[in-house]
Amino acid sequence: MAVEEHIFSLVTEARQDKGASEALANAGYYAHALFFAHLVLEKLCKALWMKKHNSVEYPFTHNLSRLLKETEIFLTPEQIFFYTDMNLFQAKGRYPETIHTFENKITKEIYRKYFKQFEIEIEWLNSQLH
Repeated sequence: MAVEEHIFSLVTEARQDKGASEALANAGYYAHALFFAHLVLEKLCKALWMKKHNSVEYPFTHNLSRLLKETEIFLTPEQIFFYTDMNLFQAKGRYPETIHTFENKITKEIYRKYFKQFEIEIEWLNSQLH
């Protein structure tokens, strides 16, 4: 499979995960929704990494900051902060014992703050891919 096909596959999966994130938020599972938001960003970052390196292989990491740094794309200070923050949600979402305690701390307002920037970053990442 060519690089473009791998990228298309990751972008398609990201779109599906965004729907899952929104469904979880609508059901009141805000920490879970942000975990899925991280998955969306991770897949788009990996697609961008593949494009920049012209490779079907990408690093096996969940660290958004690392993936973006390795693409050598300029990030604003706000983006650096956002992606660093979003990395917290991937770790919390992978371990059942922490997601339950974390779920109680993520309010609808906190979720909305992240989700607003999340949608901006999705657009930005997609523009970088095209």
